[in-house]
Amino acid sequence: MPLINVLCDVKIWVFLGILLALVFGFDNPDASTILMGVLIAQMAVSLDGIQFRKDDFKTYDKQIVGCIIACFGINTLLTLATGLFFIDDSHLWTGWVMLSSVPCAVSVVVSSLVMKGDAKLSVLGLTVIYVCAIALTPLITKVILGSAADPLEILKYIVMFIAIPFALSFVVKRLHLKREVKSVFINLMMLLMVFIGLGSRRDFIFSDVDVVMWLVVACIFRTFVLGIVLVVLMKRMGVKRENGIVYLVMAAWKNSGMSISLTMALFATTMPDAVLPCAVSLVVEAAWFAVMSKLIDRIWPPEPEVPGNGQTPAAA
Repeated sequence: MPLINVLCDVKIWVFLGILLALVFGFDNPDASTILMGVLIAQMAVSLDGIQFRKDDFKTYDKQIVGCIIACFGINTLLTLATGLFFIDDSHLWTGWVMLSSVPCAVSVVVSSLVMKGDAKLSVLGLTVIYVCAIALTPLITKVILGSAADPLEILKYIVMFIAIPFALSFVVKRLHLKREVKSVFINLMMLLMVFIGLGSRRDFIFSDVDVVMWLVVACIFRTFVLGIVLVVLMKRMGVKRENGIVYLVMAAWKNSGMSISLTMALFATTMPDAVLPCAVSLVVEAAWFAVMSKLIDRIWPPEPEVPGNGQTPAAA
């Protein structure tokens, strides 16, 4: 296998991040600040190349609503429902709430493209979702956590995590980076997020392996099991596959990196273990994408091309 293919394989970077976190840990008082920089850098490079026109929003208005429902409806509610199994532990429950409140990952654009979804819809849906997140993320945390989470403080971080990467993406665009270079950089940032997120709680992981394993099981249920169920339901409902792929990734893939940064920034001293659901989710979601990108054509085959014109038939 060529070296560049290895470097572009996110699974390898995530595995290496887990290994480094468990072996060395990351006991640094500035961990949350470092993680913010890592997340902002990753998002800025990930956003490079995302383009759309104003008229696109009118063309895709109903589908964009579907994306919002997938992210802040299905994904948020299922994440909260899964987190209820940990509600007796205030630290872990807070982590689940923080995970549920953030928007979907920027990687949904890449994953939609890989799984033959509507790339334009994923870009438009992502853009609107991130605008909605400025209000919805503080609102969700305020309603569920009450005074435990300051909505103005969360708003400050959300604006920072969204506005700065979007601004920096215009600078990145001028660099004309090759796709492979961007892929390797994004994967390196993923490694750092896993390393910092898990490494900062290394002692807890080794002292309470059972809890961590249950977190892994919960995250697998939230992504793999419920993802398959969602595919089956959309097929039965007659949802167009290209749109359905976008809804699927937005209903399964939260911006766990953002939730890690947000949780560490807000609760690093008062609830240090709150970061664990977010960090475990980051690992499981990367595994979900790796598996689903190979499996999706089997469980939801692309529509056959119409002979003679190379076009796929319109969905009923």
